[in-house]
Amino acid sequence: MDLPLGPNANSFERSPVRTAARSIFLVFGLCVVACNTPARAQEDEARRGLWVSADLGYGSARVSCDTCRRGAPLDGLDGLLGVGGTPSPHVRLGAVLEVWEHPLGDSDTFAAITTITAALYYYPRIGSGLFLEGGIGRSDYRVVKGLREGFLFENAHTPVSGTGWGVTVGLGYDVRLSQWLSIGPRVAFAHGDVGTLHSPVQAPVATGWKQNVLSVSVRII
Repeated sequence: MDLPLGPNANSFERSPVRTAARSIFLVFGLCVVACNTPARAQEDEARRGLWVSADLGYGSARVSCDTCRRGAPLDGLDGLLGVGGTPSPHVRLGAVLEVWEHPLGDSDTFAAITTITAALYYYPRIGSGLFLEGGIGRSDYRVVKGLREGFLFENAHTPVSGTGWGVTVGLGYDVRLSQWLSIGPRVAFAHGDVGTLHSPVQAPVATGWKQNVLSVSVRII
C-alpha cells in the first residue's frame, strides 16, 4: 500500500528541499538573535497570568502502518494555537492545537495530522526565555476534500480518518518584545499512535497507523 492514504496518493511528492532549508535557516537565525539578546530580567518582569500563543512553520512528517510501504518524509505547513495560565514564573500550562497539512494533488484535497494536547512549558530560569515543552492528548489523521465548501467546512468530505493518542516534546526560546508580546523559535516532535484508519462507513482501511511530525516554527505569545 502506498503512503499516505487518500485520493491521488501517487501525487504526494516531497516539496523542494530549498523550501525546507529556508525554514530551518530562518529558525536558526532567530535562535542566534534570541541567544544574544540581553535578558532584561525576563525581561523586567516575571511570567504571569493568562497566555495565548500562535505558531507557523514547516513540518516534516513520516507515517507508517501494518500494510504500508514506508515512504520518504513529507513536507507540510505546520500551525499551532495555544491558550493557558501561568501557575509560577517557571511553569506555563495550557491546551494546544497543532495541525500539519500537505496538499494531495489539487487545491481542495489534503492530508492533515492534528494533535490536541494538555501541554506544560518549563522555564529553567526566570530571567531567560528558554523553555522545554511536553504534552499528551489526542492525535488524528485524515484526508479532507472540499474544505472550502460551507461556512464551517460542514460539507467537507473525509474519505479516510482515524483517531488515537499523541505526545509532543519541544524546545524553544521566547524573546520579549514588550510587556505583553514575545516572539521566538520553537522546534518540536509530535508522535501519534492512531491505530486503525476508517472509511466514511467505518470500514477499516489501514491498521497499526503511526505518525511523526518534526516541526520548526516561529512562536508568538
